[in-house]
Formats: sequence, C-alpha cells, structure tokens
Amino acid sequence: MTGCNRCEFGRYYTKPAIGQVLVDLMRLRRPEGLIDLGAGGGSLTLAATRRWSDLNLLTIDVDVRSDRHITKLLATEEIRRHHHLRTDALEPGLAGFVRAEFGRFDAAVCNPPFTTPVWRKGFDEILEESGFSGCMPVLADSDSALLFLAQALRLLGQGSTLGIILPDSLISGVKYRKFRHELLHRYQVDVVVRLPSGSFMHTEALAHIVIIRKGNGGSTLIPLRRLAGVKLSSQVTMVNVEQATMRIDFDFHAASVAESLRANSSAVLPLGELAVGIHRGSVQATASRQAGMDVFHTTEMLESLTGNWIGLSPQRPAGDDRWIWAESGDILVARVGRKLERKVLGIRSGTALLTDCVYRVRMPSVLAKQTLKQLSSGFGRAWLASRSSGVGASHLPLADLLNFPVEMKE
Repeated sequence: MTGCNRCEFGRYYTKPAIGQVLVDLMRLRRPEGLIDLGAGGGSLTLAATRRWSDLNLLTIDVDVRSDRHITKLLATEEIRRHHHLRTDALEPGLAGFVRAEFGRFDAAVCNPPFTTPVWRKGFDEILEESGFSGCMPVLADSDSALLFLAQALRLLGQGSTLGIILPDSLISGVKYRKFRHELLHRYQVDVVVRLPSGSFMHTEALAHIVIIRKGNGGSTLIPLRRLAGVKLSSQVTMVNVEQATMRIDFDFHAASVAESLRANSSAVLPLGELAVGIHRGSVQATASRQAGMDVFHTTEMLESLTGNWIGLSPQRPAGDDRWIWAESGDILVARVGRKLERKVLGIRSGTALLTDCVYRVRMPSVLAKQTLKQLSSGFGRAWLASRSSGVGASHLPLADLLNFPVEMKE
C-alpha cells in the first residue's frame, strides 16, 4: 500500500517475489476458489492470480485501504470473480458466514501479523475447531500467527491447501513445541521453507513459508528447504515428525547433519563439558546505562571483531563480586540480538562488566584459542544461527550453547 509498508495492525507486507514462491509451492493444479486472509497489500492474491487464471477470489482484511488497493491491483488479471470482506479476520463467526455466503474454498494464502493480540471471547473457539486449543499452557498467550493459522484452516474444506508465512517463534520456539506436535499429527505439512532476513519490507524479522494440506492425515516426513535470495536452494533436508516437533527449521537440522559428520570424523565434546564456566551477564543494559554504569553490551561486539582477541579497560573495583565480569582469556558470545552468530570474540586483556545480553565462556587456557576459532568459524556461525530463534532480535538459549560441539585438536 502506498506509504504504508507496516501499518497500525502490526503487519509486515510480503515482497512480491516471496509471494510468488509461496504460491508456486502449493501443490494444486487448478483451485476453483482461494481466500487471502488478512490480504493487506495483496501480494499473495496477485501471485495466486498469476499462477491460476479464472479464480474465484475472496480477500479479507479489516483495513479500509485494502479493498481499493487490491481491486486496482487485480484490474488487469484474469479472474472469475472477486469479493472483498472488510472485517476482522479473527472474527469467530467468520468461518460460518463464509461457508454460507460463498460456499467451499479449496485454497488459502495468509501472511499474518507478527503480534500478540489482546485476548477476547471467541478466540478459544477458533483454536478448538482447528485442534490447537490444548497446545498452549495459557491460551491468552497465543500470538496472531497461531490464531490466523487456525482461522484459515477453519475456512477451508477437506482436501484443501493452505500456504502461510509463520514467524520463527512458531517454527523454532520452545513455547510452541506442543503446537508443532498438534500441527504435524493433524495435518499434512508438505514443505517448510526458511526465508532470508529482509524478506519483508522494513523489518529483519525471521519467518518461514509453510504449506499445509487439510484432510490428508498427519505428516510423516517433512522436507525442509531455504530461500537464497529469491530462489529455492537445491538442498533439501528430510526430517521425521519427532525431529520436526523439536524445530521445523532448515538451518537447525542442516547444522545437525553437519555436526553429526563432524562428530564422526574426530573427537568432539560439548562446550559445557569443557568450559570452566558459562555465565550470562548480570546487569540490564538500559538500567545500567541510566544509572551511569560503564558496561560491555552487544553493541560493542562489532562484526569486524568476530573471532578476534580484544583489549579492554584494565580497571575493576577491588572485591566487587556482585556482577559478572569479563577478564583476560574469556570468550564472549552474544545471547540476544540480530546476527548474534557474528558477535563472538575473546578478551586479550582488561576487564568489563557484562550486560545480560552477553554470555561469558571461561575455558581452560589450553582450549581458549581453538574454542574461539571454532565458535567464530563458518561452521560455528551457522551452528549458532541455527540454534537461535526469534521474530526480530534472535535469542540463543544457554542449553544450546552448552551443546556446541568443540573439535578436540591433537
């Protein structure tokens, strides 16, 4: 939409090339009817009309600008008919109304907003009907993407196909592990494609294309792929349901395969077994700076310093053991942030008070150099990136860092 790439509804609009990839992945020869739920700027709708002509289209969006924009966008496309509903896509009664007014649809596309909505009556009905009501400890914690997914599946009949873009949290987050279990056991997941950073306008949010078929039983083997630029990579990683329940992320499982090959070629031990200690920094960055404290934060961990040993201020208050300090020989790894896998460095000299966005890895002196080299290597960066998750700023769990495979040198 003109001048509105991210509007007040918390949405990031799909780039046309991403929309075309999503539609091309849907295994449908000629659907008769297609719904775009939360149509926004219409990128997914336009991609669908360019693959399938003579479509019966239904677009749904609460934004008054959406109807005018999509109508203009489709002016030169060959479609059978186009209806637009200006309504809340998460209205509980929407599925019944669509079935009564428009009949059956055998395809849907959706790029939901990446927000957590204020819980309201009827959301439990949406999750219940699609089989996801038991997948969250607290239903009110469900984010918009989960609700849009459940609503889209309600709108579709048996044997239909949904192409949806889901945030990294649903694909990789521990919080949504039970959701993935339910999704994979109730529906056929045809493919999951990891999208590159920058796939959406004005955000670096990580997301994945997921193609789901309804009424074909549960999943067995799920192909995972990634998008490189605007082209699908030729590499495909197949995972079973148990593996996919853990994470349905190509990078995670591809790194696991590489880790397995690495482990079979030489002596490899997890970082947690070798380290003297691994600790998270002890002070909050914002609060410490407001208090005038001199702290070391991820902003000091420049990409150009990755893998290097740096010098810091030599001063540290005597006897101050309340905080986590970095000292000579320590390795620092970013815990949160964008491109955190490129924020790994060692302390050659000096000390620094660490914020809670940084891990301090303290190794035996004979292992420190090789550990930093491996953490900052191509393999190390790919491994750290594959274990981090998050829509905007990524988060690297301590449990994963402890399992980083360190190759022992003879």
